[in-house]
Amino acid sequence: MAALGFMLAISAPSSAVAADRDYYEVLGVGRDATDSEIKKAFRKLSIKNHPDKGGDQKVFQEIQRANEVLSNEELRMVYDHAGHEGVDQHEKGQNAPASPFDAFFGGGGNRGVNRGPDARVDMAVTLEDMYNGNDVSMSIKRRIVCRNCKGRSNWKKEHCNTCGECPPEVKMVQQQVAPGFVVQQQQQVPSEHRCKNENKELKMTVEKGAPDGHEVRFKGASEQSPGQVPGDVIVSLRQKEHSTFKRKGNDLHMTMEISLKESLTGFTRTVKQMDGRDIEVVETGVTGPYSTKIVKGEGMPKHGVPSETGDLKIQMKVKFPKKLTPEQIDTINKLFV
Repeated sequence: MAALGFMLAISAPSSAVAADRDYYEVLGVGRDATDSEIKKAFRKLSIKNHPDKGGDQKVFQEIQRANEVLSNEELRMVYDHAGHEGVDQHEKGQNAPASPFDAFFGGGGNRGVNRGPDARVDMAVTLEDMYNGNDVSMSIKRRIVCRNCKGRSNWKKEHCNTCGECPPEVKMVQQQVAPGFVVQQQQQVPSEHRCKNENKELKMTVEKGAPDGHEVRFKGASEQSPGQVPGDVIVSLRQKEHSTFKRKGNDLHMTMEISLKESLTGFTRTVKQMDGRDIEVVETGVTGPYSTKIVKGEGMPKHGVPSETGDLKIQMKVKFPKKLTPEQIDTINKLFV
């Protein structure tokens, strides 16, 4: 976003430059280009075409404007669905839409009007991810409205060849029901847009201590339909079972099996924590069956306050011998008079 602020400061007047040329073509990237691909293409072209190095000033401004729009998530989304005109209207604040989608997807100035449904999906993550924090991603399949394919005259363009029909649009039409009396009613009409399915990668960060069911929201990432504000995709993080630990709130629970001898005379064991550390568990006294030993501060990090942690609670399972020899029985009887 810092780079965007710089570009706005030096190139805002260039919004009218080469308004008819596709911004993706200007930067030489595909329509599904990632942010890093756009940034890389812009740097290369801006160096090559900089006026101080003999480049054309108008071409340089065109490159700046393309980057300004495509590197901004909000402006890119408006451009993808409403083109250059839509971006110009959005930047001018025409009709003061409630969101960048409203002016182009039927919302008008009325918040919440004709908004597509949210999509909910689950993503399985490991307990290690929730303990240490980690960057993860998942892929979803969704319908999108093809960019710059509105109107039958555009359907034969090369980038529209892979697109098919969109769901019908609901529009308000006027109908005369009596002489001098006209009413407005909703009617489904064939869409002039084209649609296709795409795989959308959702990248997110699992924060340290994130609870099971923690939700991550992706604004406007749900299925698209002409005439609708796209809904959100809400990802619920679901914890996979762990081979050693069970999580209860901020505490970790586990079972440790010890021998009868260890339960009576003490023991030293090592537990491998999920960040790779070895936790030494020491007991010098008698350990009763199913008693619980608490290791302070070795539980889960508290979500939002990772410097604070829960505890590790270890339930002791004593392994008794299946049988004793007469000599062993005699020894025990002598010891425990």
